[in-house]
Amino acid sequence: MADDLPTEFDVIVIGTGLSEAITAAALTRIGKKVLHVDKNDYYGGQWAAFTFDKLLAWIEKARNLKSGKKLPPYIQDTDTNQKRLLLSNDVLTTLNLEVECYCDKAPEIMKDDRSTDGDEIHNIEEIEMAQSQRDADNDESSESPQSQDPSSEDVEKTPNQHDADKSENSKSPQLQAPSSGVADQVGSNQAIRDRTAKEFTYQDLKDLWRRFSIDLLPKLLLCRGPLVELLIKSKVARYVEFKCVTKILTYRGNRLVQVPCSRSEVFSTNLMSMLEKRMLMKFLSFCIEYEKHEDKFKEYEQRPFSDYLKSWRLSEDLQHFIIHCIAMVEKNVTTIEGLAAAQCFLQSLGRFGETPFLWPLYGVAELPQAFCRLCAVFGGIYCLRMTVPSLIIDETSNRCTGIITDEGQKISCSNVIIDSSYLPSALLSDEPDKEKSISRAIFITNKSIYPTETDEVILFSLPSSDLSYLIRGLEISAGSMACPEGLYIVHLTCLMKSNAKDDLQEVTDSLFNFEENSGKDGNKKPKVLWCTYFNQIGYNVKERLPSNILTVDPIDSEMSFKSIVAKAENMYHNICPNEEFIPSPPDPEDIIIDDTSPQKNGKETGENAGFSGCEENEEIQMEDNEDENTSTTSSLKPNEM
Repeated sequence: MADDLPTEFDVIVIGTGLSEAITAAALTRIGKKVLHVDKNDYYGGQWAAFTFDKLLAWIEKARNLKSGKKLPPYIQDTDTNQKRLLLSNDVLTTLNLEVECYCDKAPEIMKDDRSTDGDEIHNIEEIEMAQSQRDADNDESSESPQSQDPSSEDVEKTPNQHDADKSENSKSPQLQAPSSGVADQVGSNQAIRDRTAKEFTYQDLKDLWRRFSIDLLPKLLLCRGPLVELLIKSKVARYVEFKCVTKILTYRGNRLVQVPCSRSEVFSTNLMSMLEKRMLMKFLSFCIEYEKHEDKFKEYEQRPFSDYLKSWRLSEDLQHFIIHCIAMVEKNVTTIEGLAAAQCFLQSLGRFGETPFLWPLYGVAELPQAFCRLCAVFGGIYCLRMTVPSLIIDETSNRCTGIITDEGQKISCSNVIIDSSYLPSALLSDEPDKEKSISRAIFITNKSIYPTETDEVILFSLPSSDLSYLIRGLEISAGSMACPEGLYIVHLTCLMKSNAKDDLQEVTDSLFNFEENSGKDGNKKPKVLWCTYFNQIGYNVKERLPSNILTVDPIDSEMSFKSIVAKAENMYHNICPNEEFIPSPPDPEDIIIDDTSPQKNGKETGENAGFSGCEENEEIQMEDNEDENTSTTSSLKPNEM
């Protein structure tokens, strides 16, 4: 089917990570012809999310992948003035992978035995059968005219929404939330609530595989961050629903405590004295507009942030809250970096909820798929399961002039955007770049680390015992459409220091009940049923490439998306220096109803879009807006902000 592809494009994008997806969408919006390919059979690359069975398959594949020999990266074409840059499929982007199972691995119950459990098992099977039928109907209805049969090549395949239980109203341009489809699924989970009182077995996890959506690279959106603004401007927000992060936790006094974010929370908490509360509010008010008071931090600008906080005579507890839970930086960052990070946090408070963060329903993997969908809507062509063996380099101009597909077809282009893990290993650094590599762990547990009566999305930030690095955690529940009722997924992430298990061991022992640490506090902690540790690896490109080959790091160590959006915009302006980045599309309703009227340019005023500059007392106003800002999900609809 690859022979059916056009032979000429403006840009070829290799890899479907978030930066690549955003750039591809931006290019098609201004009429560029884009071919977007991926060697995998799923979107996102290292940004993917998997059901439980697909995660097990990904783990098995990553374990079996071996690094190949470092061969010369170029082959000379003797018949022409060209050479080929040989791409790789064996660069190791996942290392130190370990899997541990702590739940009962008892064999599946025989059918005769199941009958004794009565309607409970019968209802579960009915739910799964009904869900399978609903998924099949959704897949059929969401297929684009250009989509091919799943068994064929994925040429011109428009990215589908999450295959597992995706609700119909995620296609709505206004994203009213929560959707009826989401509500139906949550309601159907009621039928299996009785299982939560029982011990889950490994077979249970496998039986409930489709109710998991497990991210490889979980991140959170700042409510006033660049990605939220881009989602609104581009109208990609119509493809995604969000849930507010409801609590931010940290470890103090050998227990998890909730970090006060708003003014009302600060003055109602019992974690600090009244004097500390006033000092904290004074410092946070300064952070919001610190640029206007350069004289107050100029002396400390390039000194450690912790030194600057000490100059304010803040207590150790307040310093901990500010560094690790508000600025969410490591202790050795400079003062100017710490102030900027704290300001980003504070500016995002009160937009959608009581914390400054949003979590996409079904996981972060929905974001690259949403931008791929926008690209496809405006003419981008998608090919999954397509390897690109080599790029064609013209030696006279030292520019890439096209690619050669795995079927030998030559496709010409003006520019190439490529995930750096596709490059030959000879062009990459011998050792991982630890600033681009992270340690990850994923846990499936039987209860929350901070139990409440409602479904929560919980962020927690814990420094290592020697304060040398920061470990960020995220707990999501069934309300996030990422795991079954009665189970929880906990993600841990930090910069890579050695191997993932060693980097995260200290925190995991404090948070969880494993078989080997189930002492007197064991029953109070969540029991780990299944977990995996791994390192996601980034490398440096050590050789200069032709100027029209733009590389993207597959891994990003930041918790938010600031650098991801910046990278996408930089690549876009490198190709189209004088064009607007993802211009807002016109409303289809306006075009259909009145062809003679001027089309809306989609630009909202700062007030209407909800991204006007942060007022000095915005975090104070959260108390007044608390009722309207605590909704379970957010639609990112500009005229409602």
